Amino acid sequence: MDNENEDDPTQETITFLYKLAPGPCPKSYGFNAARLAGIPLDVIRVAHEKAKEMEVGVSKIDTFKEVIAKIRDQSITQYECNSLVI
Repeated sequence: MDNENEDDPTQETITFLYKLAPGPCPKSYGFNAARLAGIPLDVIRVAHEKAKEMEVGVSKIDTFKEVIAKIRDQSITQYECNSLVI
């Protein structure tokens, strides 16, 4: 933390060491931050399960888009298409 100010915490600043970029984050510390912020563990567990469910859904959507793109390009065989979908 930069400019630490015990008298007035609104004057403190943080220097972020990462750059925002489009796409998913390979590692998130949001659940750890939630725990440190005092969010109940049951709530964090449910949120973690929901996040995993969303990851599965996004993965399926990405696979579907890949199959559609290959079908459009006619660069995929029936066998390849079946193996991606299954």
